[in-house]
Amino acid sequence: MEVDNYLIYITGLVEDFRTGEPVVDANIYLKSDRTNSTFSNEQGRFALEVLYESALNTEDILIITSSGYERYVQHIELVDGNLDVEIHLKKRINKAEHNQSDNELIEAALGGDQRAYSRLLDRYRDSLFFMIQKMVNNRTDADDLTMEAFSRAFSRLDAFNPKQAAFSTWLYTIAINRCIDFTRAKRLETFSLDAPTEDDNELRQMHSIQANMLDPEETIIRDQRIKLVSNVIGHLEVRYRKLIEMRYLHDMQYDEIAKALNMPLGTVKAQLHRAKSLLANMLQPGLDKI
Repeated sequence: MEVDNYLIYITGLVEDFRTGEPVVDANIYLKSDRTNSTFSNEQGRFALEVLYESALNTEDILIITSSGYERYVQHIELVDGNLDVEIHLKKRINKAEHNQSDNELIEAALGGDQRAYSRLLDRYRDSLFFMIQKMVNNRTDADDLTMEAFSRAFSRLDAFNPKQAAFSTWLYTIAINRCIDFTRAKRLETFSLDAPTEDDNELRQMHSIQANMLDPEETIIRDQRIKLVSNVIGHLEVRYRKLIEMRYLHDMQYDEIAKALNMPLGTVKAQLHRAKSLLANMLQPGLDKI
């Protein structure tokens, strides 16, 4: 059987997962032909020429490697046409350092080991950054708030109690509280009526609109509380998670929940009390500040 060969280009951009900066000299190739490779340029861009048979071997694996980063693997399908991809590489974690528990690193940090602070930061910086970015919807603000959260956590590391919560929970709670303060201040500044206006009628209209709205500060606090609860309820048992969602995310009353689930009202109240206790344990310390 005669087979037609096709030449296509796999193009793309290779960036650092956290910073978004281009990764230079990353090696890009297909698993089926490791000898045919290319490298990313100073802008992180690359173009790989691939010769493939139209009806055979249409599936392959794209592999990207770079010094200091984890090996990246992506399944692709070779089709008649060019393929463009965007790659985000994660920093490689030293296994010996990774095996150290958070509590061991905290103990070392309190003992004066500056490297322990750095390892804690490297361990949680990416996940904390992306959680904050979802809350504030701004990359620059998220970057600043991430470092502020670490700064606050490290400045009072001696107050951390591993019997009350995991370090990650404690750190995330500090970050969430900081985001709430930041968003509250930003929203109040946006809604401020202190600034002079050129038209007195416009000012009166703004007062009228404000009177009929939920207080901006209350709105922000409520929204951030919902986000906080949403981030952790996934760890609850299904029955508790469903009750929390119905009560606090859908604002259902106890009798409405009991009717929807065909459960006695007393059972609903008892299980919700248990669910809230579990949430409080997961979020301590800091839940009472929200």
